[in-house]
Amino acid sequence: MTRPLFDATREIGAAIADAPHLLVCVNFDGTLTPFVDDPAQVFLPPHMERALRALAQHERVSLAFMSGRNRAELQGHVGMPDVIYAGNHGLEISGPGFVFVERTAAVRSEALKEIAGTLAKKLERIDGAFLEDKGLTLSVHYRLVDSAQRPEVLRIVEATLADAGQPYALTKGDQAYEIRPRMNWNKGTAVGWIRDQVRKPDALLIYVGDDATDEDVFAAYPDGITVKVDNSTGTAAHYRLDGPAEVRRFLEWLYCRLQE
Repeated sequence: MTRPLFDATREIGAAIADAPHLLVCVNFDGTLTPFVDDPAQVFLPPHMERALRALAQHERVSLAFMSGRNRAELQGHVGMPDVIYAGNHGLEISGPGFVFVERTAAVRSEALKEIAGTLAKKLERIDGAFLEDKGLTLSVHYRLVDSAQRPEVLRIVEATLADAGQPYALTKGDQAYEIRPRMNWNKGTAVGWIRDQVRKPDALLIYVGDDATDEDVFAAYPDGITVKVDNSTGTAAHYRLDGPAEVRRFLEWLYCRLQE
């Protein structure tokens, strides 16, 4: 059963004290920053940035940022050196001394571009709907669409994917539909790949995320400190936080524990 994280600081603190190293992975939108109508307008609040920079500089921490955004955009919004960036739900990753792009996603990027063109044309008739082409994945945003028109957005997306020559995974984000090639790769496998690059086999995983795609990590790492950022039930995460403000509070608490 998922518990409020701040009701479990004693057990979490004990696990941190016993760990030789921490791999701290945090989702970006909805976890570190609140959602905004225009994804391009998001920014990392200064107090959140200070907490993250402090952790990134600690010798016992490897810090990774996860996002559905493409890796270059994620890195541009965060702007920290010597940390790990995993964009497109873990399909592309970079960090100190390594760069990775999942092969199947790279091969199918041209086909995805054709789907993007078809979707963009069909969505023109729906006020407020817009497509975000992230190279390896697509997002169809409907936050600004009238509620009566939202079923039509989904119908267009599903019909377009049904006509595609290859299978695609469709998941629901925060008022957006996420489209990516169907493959044996997700954020859980991406975290495993990152762990191999960090070369700290005994590192304790701390993963904080709000997205449906983060559930793959929660399920894959039952021995980690996994945190869902919302009040929903039915998550595989051990703990929960209510939003970015509580995430910042947790990151500050974590840094203080590392100083003891």
